[in-house]
Amino acid sequence: MLRRANSSASKRSNDGILSFADLEMNEDTHEVRRAGQLIQLSPREFALLRYLIRNPDTVLTRTQILDHVWPYGYDGDPKVVETYMYRIRRKVNRTEPPLIETLRGNGYILRVPAT
Repeated sequence: MLRRANSSASKRSNDGILSFADLEMNEDTHEVRRAGQLIQLSPREFALLRYLIRNPDTVLTRTQILDHVWPYGYDGDPKVVETYMYRIRRKVNRTEPPLIETLRGNGYILRVPAT
């Protein structure tokens, strides 16, 4: 529980907006936009993307994601993370450059690709 409490320290601006590159998330209205285009997300997708935005340029493992995004004590299939990451990547990475990457065997990262 302490890990969850510490992770919820927000890096949000005064107006409730989290941003990374051209990706903006309004925590108050639950709207997400990339390059100005609205992206529809389920509540769980929103929570997962919020966790990524709060931890940019950091490799997040499946276990870390489960601990911070899914309910405490979740004991379902841990591969649910892959399913949700696939959905989010399809929506967010529709605009170039792709921001969400899978690092096989390591986890996931939100970053601007090196040019």
